[in-house]
Amino acid sequence: MRSFIIITVLSALAACYAAAVLPSEEMSEGYSLVFDDMSPEGRIVSNAELNARSSDWILISEGVVSAPAVLGQVQRVGTWHQADLGVRIERLALAYGAFPADVQHTPLGSNFLEVRIISAPSQRVSATISAYRRAF
Repeated sequence: MRSFIIITVLSALAACYAAAVLPSEEMSEGYSLVFDDMSPEGRIVSNAELNARSSDWILISEGVVSAPAVLGQVQRVGTWHQADLGVRIERLALAYGAFPADVQHTPLGSNFLEVRIISAPSQRVSATISAYRRAF
């Protein structure tokens, strides 16, 4: 009877562990962090939702940034985009491999965008940064 209870408890723990999805794993399977006028502090959306609304936005710049993990150190990467005069960058989307500790960017609404991604200690940085303007 005692071994039956131990097996049952271990089976339940294994089932709970298998059902749990860590945030970094969840994010790497098709989620992006989006900054725009509706969410200036950023919101997490699925890539399917991001692509479904693509008719409202026109991609004007896209780039990939990465930095390897270094034990005990924070990684910082960044990029910038200067659009033509009269083009306003109004949306920023980051698709990432590991959830970043911090994302900093210049205010949206101008023709210049600078983005910096800061990792947690001992974490790598891998992200695709996309800048959009509204479709008129």
